Amino acid sequence: MPDTMVNGSQWPTHRRLPELRRERRFHWQSDLLLESVRRQTFANWTVDFVEPDQLAREGFFYLQISDHVQCVFCQGIVGYWDPGDRPDVEHRKHFPNCAFVTKEPTGNVPLSHPADDRGRVYRLLDEYHSFRVASTRPVFKSSGNYHVDAKVVDRSHLAYRQFNTEASRKQTYTRWSSEMGVSVDALVAAGFFYTGVSDWVQCFHGGCGLFCWRKGDDPIADHARYYPWCPFIRTKKDEEASTSTTTTTATQKIWGDNDPPSAVIRPIALTDEEANLLLAHPIAQRLLAMGLSANSVKGALKQNLELRGGFRRTVSEALEVVFDFEENQQKIASPGSSTLLQEDAPGGTELLATEGTPTSLEAKAITEDATAQYEALLRDVAELRARVQVEERRLLCRECQVERIEVVLQPCSHLHLCATCARPRDICPTCSTVVRGTLKPIIS
Repeated sequence: MPDTMVNGSQWPTHRRLPELRRERRFHWQSDLLLESVRRQTFANWTVDFVEPDQLAREGFFYLQISDHVQCVFCQGIVGYWDPGDRPDVEHRKHFPNCAFVTKEPTGNVPLSHPADDRGRVYRLLDEYHSFRVASTRPVFKSSGNYHVDAKVVDRSHLAYRQFNTEASRKQTYTRWSSEMGVSVDALVAAGFFYTGVSDWVQCFHGGCGLFCWRKGDDPIADHARYYPWCPFIRTKKDEEASTSTTTTTATQKIWGDNDPPSAVIRPIALTDEEANLLLAHPIAQRLLAMGLSANSVKGALKQNLELRGGFRRTVSEALEVVFDFEENQQKIASPGSSTLLQEDAPGGTELLATEGTPTSLEAKAITEDATAQYEALLRDVAELRARVQVEERRLLCRECQVERIEVVLQPCSHLHLCATCARPRDICPTCSTVVRGTLKPIIS
């Protein structure tokens, strides 16, 4: 097929064929922090002149609608790509304040690993995520929407109790596009509700998630294929077995292009060497530069990784994790306490008796040290609060300075106005481009 000349360059006139799908499972939406996961969202990408690898490298994942992609760090949406467009240039042009664009420390895990400790911690996070998704089970273990991987499924708990009926699950698909290729009714019947991000859906019972759907996919068959342990899908299979003596064609399908890569077999708990390696991560380095204890930073990030299987998105999120960790440590090590905390397994602790009661001088020293740490913590909280206020002001509409920005102007993709101020606009106030339409991004 002949090529055409566009902007002095040759571009193929045929559409890019969809690539083979590999790992389609996810436990958390924060899995998109990994470039390897973002790359998998482009398996259905058909735009010839924009490389999926480069989009994923620049922090974007595919929204499965037209050619629209979204940054996982600033939630900015870019679409309507033209031949010659570069993802890094477009990202910087439309969202110059994005932490990823400004090279601020983020939880990004690139596929290209430098030959140093930072590269080794990226490799660790990538392999650890692959292991957790392929070898462990997301199980609901608290009153909130919080999942912890475990090897034993508790059938008495639902991951998302509010979606335990088909009617409640169907209400989540108001923004589901027909371009996704799979019907809402089929997904609902398979136990999935829509997360609101790209085509990512999760099971209300086990919390197990799937993405990258294609026309012709059978949600029930894929649910059973990727999560055969899920209590909901096992119940569905029992119902099928009781009502039919033959196995459906869908359940007999082989893996085909859904075959996921083999996972690394390893313990969930990090070794001491791996925990020390976490301090080489850019976010950990920023926390240390802020004056936080290396032991607290290492302990908090290790605990978070073992619980969630991933890293934090921003320095502020990681800071909260460290604060919570230090607060728990102070409660346990407070004067008069007869126990010390020893890390045991993810989500669990073991209490060991102390050898003796501290003397009055030791108790006084402990109290003074705790007071100093508490005062330092208050200063850090005040600094964090000031940063949050600055970020909140950035989210206000440029025109009224009252409502939050919520409308993306097209085709320039600027996101600076609220719905009220954007409605009468014919010209973008930022770049003077003629406004031909608006989009309301889905941020969750």
